[in-house]
Amino acid sequence: MSPHKESTVFFPIVWHAHQPGGNFPWVFEDAYQKSYLPLIQMITKYPTIRMNMHFSGSLLNWLQKNHPEYLEQVVILYRRQQIEIIGGGFYEPILASLPDKDKEKQIQLMIDWWRSNYNIEPKGLWLAERVWVPSLPPILAKMGIEFTFIDDYLFRMAGFSEEQTFYAYITEDQGKEISIFPINEEIRYLIPWKDPEKTIQYLRKNRDPHHEKVIVMISDVEKMGVWLAGGRTTYDICYVNGYDGNPWIESFFEAILNNQWIKTVLISHYLKQHRPKGLIYLPTGSYDRMATWALPTPLRKRLERLQQRVIQKQIDPELAEDIRTFTTGSFWKNFLVKYSQANIMHKRMLVCRNKIEETEEKLPHRSTDDFKTIWENLLAAQENDVFWHGLFGGVYYRFLRHATHKNIINAEYLLDRICEEEGLATSSCKVFDVLLDGAPDVILENKSVSCYISTLRGGSIFSLNLKERGYDFLNVMTRQIEAYHSEEIPAVQDRFEKWAFQDHFLPLLAKESLQKDTYEEIGDFANNFYEIHQNTDTSVTLIRKGLIKLNGKAIQTTILKTYQLRSTKLLINYEIDFSISIEPRILVFSPEMNFIVASYPYKTTGIIDGENFDLIASIDPTKCQIIEMNDLNELERVSITINFEEPVVCEIFPIMSITKSEHGFKEEYQGTSIFVKVGISGKKLLFKTEVELKPLEEKMRKE
Repeated sequence: MSPHKESTVFFPIVWHAHQPGGNFPWVFEDAYQKSYLPLIQMITKYPTIRMNMHFSGSLLNWLQKNHPEYLEQVVILYRRQQIEIIGGGFYEPILASLPDKDKEKQIQLMIDWWRSNYNIEPKGLWLAERVWVPSLPPILAKMGIEFTFIDDYLFRMAGFSEEQTFYAYITEDQGKEISIFPINEEIRYLIPWKDPEKTIQYLRKNRDPHHEKVIVMISDVEKMGVWLAGGRTTYDICYVNGYDGNPWIESFFEAILNNQWIKTVLISHYLKQHRPKGLIYLPTGSYDRMATWALPTPLRKRLERLQQRVIQKQIDPELAEDIRTFTTGSFWKNFLVKYSQANIMHKRMLVCRNKIEETEEKLPHRSTDDFKTIWENLLAAQENDVFWHGLFGGVYYRFLRHATHKNIINAEYLLDRICEEEGLATSSCKVFDVLLDGAPDVILENKSVSCYISTLRGGSIFSLNLKERGYDFLNVMTRQIEAYHSEEIPAVQDRFEKWAFQDHFLPLLAKESLQKDTYEEIGDFANNFYEIHQNTDTSVTLIRKGLIKLNGKAIQTTILKTYQLRSTKLLINYEIDFSISIEPRILVFSPEMNFIVASYPYKTTGIIDGENFDLIASIDPTKCQIIEMNDLNELERVSITINFEEPVVCEIFPIMSITKSEHGFKEEYQGTSIFVKVGISGKKLLFKTEVELKPLEEKMRKE
């Protein structure tokens, strides 16, 4: 027999299955019927092909409740050593975005789930979105994790050739080591888009007479069923017609069986039989497209144009290889810079988890069980999907953001109940840098409401919560231009954060310039820094001395803005002084408010002075005194009312974003914008309003 015929390739097949906890029940079920179930049936049909499988915690909980028979079949395959269970962070967090203690909690929660339910001890770890940082090995080693998977893109960034990515390696930090396996990019893009023979050809080209090479295939299970593929879905490709009338998965498995030099293997078995190639250190990063998506839009466009030229072979091959190796994109955490709403959720989560730890330290006599549900809510809020956006990622999906906010607020609400039992204060005015942007923020809260105010961004409110219902009325998305927008897509770039009580000075203007953000801003208050002038346990006053530019003159203007919390009401009081007297009917003061009362399903009402209005329709300028918006979803049942001291003119319009996913373009409702117009005359302006948050009756409890 020739050496070539004796050559082999170890070929670990790794399947990753995940659904965000805030996703809809019918999405779970559709993915189950079209992806999870048919794949496990096909795996069962081929008992000699070994696989490795990872399930996220939200999906495991859903399967346990809705299809326990599926998990029983998975365990049967595990017991006969056909599959290996891969662990990870239970709620599919980006580990690099968490404090070390939370990394441990997430990993331990997954280990405990498999151990307590099926006496299984995962030894491998799935990195959510394959986000790697070099400081992870000590945490993983401490938790008993022996190996993980990292995109070969990072190996190439570290200077390793394609040939060198066909082996396992050791990496370490602070002397704590784990094994790492490169994820093969070439195969990831072949499956299931090309005939299985293309994958076989790639493996054949890289056969190894020394029987050490390991080429790792990783795929989302959802990719093999619910993804769109031209005029059909991958369910049709994988389990019905394939490309030649035969189901792709079946053809793929048959091709493996027909080439016995391909050795499918469980990762832990491979490590028992083969030593890693040696020591390696990899840079911070993720997969190539994620690194591109995390860039600011102008740079992303430039990089994608360059990448397209490489793909189309418009660049010298040697230069093209350099581009692939050295163009690194950005790091995942920069999504928190790119999308302010993602940063709000992340930093609110950090504030909450720190508060939990501090309370635990103050109350050492309380058992860990007293805090168990609180931590579960907090950990669920760390799920990664809502913190980013590319072709996937869910920061634009208000229902996913709503679920994350709800988990954070629920944790705070439950923590407040413990504090009340122990006589600890739940009403306070705290000043510190919540958003970690270099400026102090303010938290006003009592047992019913919490209000988060940014001094750096116009002294405006970025989170306003009704604790009892776990509801954030400022779950609003600031619009921006994405790389996939074009002249044909009417996307808007907001200059100012779509928060509440952004202070504008405007000339008389047409309504559409407000909605399209093309209006002339003649003050320097919105999105600018306000000093904290004074505060008590129930109120805070912010001050800014700025300018209004009117008819070529710079008018010195001072705004004192006081927020006061009373039960479920937030009172807002403005005192504005001008250095000269302002003539009437020249300009208006406009405190912009943005709120949202749309979870899912979309059941809302808007009421202006007793008359209904549609939240997703623009309203002509109207004089009003009371604006009410209600979420009538049976699981939410909440209301927000804005009550002006005197009738004022308001322009009201929906905030709509145009997003792109694997399902194409879609217009998404992101909130309702209210521009109040208060006429100015003389040297002083006083303006008052109050915002009331309240639960409606007959809220249903989710089972």
